[in-house]
Amino acid sequence: MIALNHDLLVAGRDARRLAGRMPALLGRCSIQSTEVLLDLGIGLNPRDTAFAPLDLSELFGNDHPVVLEIGSGKGRFLISGATEQPENNFIGVEKSLHYYRVIRDRVAKRGLPNVRVINHDAFPVVQKMLPDASIREVHIYFPDPWPRPKEQKRRIIRPQVLVEIQRVLAAGGTGIYVTDHREYFENAAPLIAEFFRSEQRVPAPDEPPRTNYEAKYRADGREIYEVRFWK
Repeated sequence: MIALNHDLLVAGRDARRLAGRMPALLGRCSIQSTEVLLDLGIGLNPRDTAFAPLDLSELFGNDHPVVLEIGSGKGRFLISGATEQPENNFIGVEKSLHYYRVIRDRVAKRGLPNVRVINHDAFPVVQKMLPDASIREVHIYFPDPWPRPKEQKRRIIRPQVLVEIQRVLAAGGTGIYVTDHREYFENAAPLIAEFFRSEQRVPAPDEPPRTNYEAKYRADGREIYEVRFWK
């Protein structure tokens, strides 16, 4: 079953057809069969594939630009982006198995052929699975701030990760980092500036929230900090 998972994912044409048929297929499946179908068409667990490098044109069955989201939560950005931009492909990396399944199920119910979800910590996924200059956009929304000093080495905005983001971004590619954690922002912004052209900004009140966290934090009156960057 594991081998089938990987084989179908890298057979982009078959995976795209399966994603489009997913809503109808799910209605006829048992719970166990549903889990298998969803993973075959949408999800990828690198533990099963030994972090094999991805051929993104085969993965999606086309050569459309690819948007990467690191830490996808419940999938609000992925699903809205994939729905509004069918000309782009979207990859979400989500470490939580629970939220990975939430995203996978929501993508399947909508029959979105241009979304794939990877269940793992983002750093080895970016480092080992994504080819050079393969990503048009990188989005990082409200990553864990790891506020304790001894934990800060686990932050996603750190030199080792930024080196890999720089590698996978295509020429002219863009990135967005957003947080509500001021100390994290104050440390991350100058670090990003060491690797990319960048600018700091505060989202305007009339800008639509991109994630569930952003919607909640705005409603709570929290300040939101953003860095946009370019290769």
